[in-house]
Amino acid sequence: MFVPCGEAEPDLSGCTLLLPAVSVGNVGQLAIDLIISTLNMSKIGYFYTDCLVPMVGNNPYATAEENSTELSINTEVYSLPSRKLVALQLRSIFIKYKSTSFCEKLLSWVKSSRFARVVVLSSSHSYQRSDLQLRSCSKEIAMAVLLKFVSEGDNIPDALGLVEYLNEWLQITRPQGGGPAPSTLAWRIPSSWKLLFGNGLPPALF
Repeated sequence: MFVPCGEAEPDLSGCTLLLPAVSVGNVGQLAIDLIISTLNMSKIGYFYTDCLVPMVGNNPYATAEENSTELSINTEVYSLPSRKLVALQLRSIFIKYKSTSFCEKLLSWVKSSRFARVVVLSSSHSYQRSDLQLRSCSKEIAMAVLLKFVSEGDNIPDALGLVEYLNEWLQITRPQGGGPAPSTLAWRIPSSWKLLFGNGLPPALF
């Protein structure tokens, strides 16, 4: 399922894998966007799968006109070898009845890549808090889930909050200027976020 960008298969053993769960407000996906953009992670491959709705678009992390025309698809993998960090970004939803198949293939790739641990970034409706909300089964994979209770709307602050909590744990980036407070962290907003809410209303309407 994983197809590398280069000719050789990348060595991902011992890395931490970050991935989103498609959930309320797309908070997990927004958080992964922030991490990839801030750390300037390199794309190392993608998933070739029939389990997700196909999509293609321009480079969501474009920083100049030269790389703005690079194409991106529904599932891509990014890496930062110096931090032993890998991020999987999902940009599409599951095709009906295909989620189980995708999860099985994903678990197989995680095992064969020998990741040290897997961290899932997710969100849930704030009105659905329950002590019995999580179920899991043992797959002999070290995994943690960071989940934030949110409401639908502008979920950028929720994504920023989620990556702040992740950074307190993994220390993937440090405050600029030596400031000790998490609030001094400068997360780089991806250029694609300019289109999160579509174009503004034409003044002629008023």
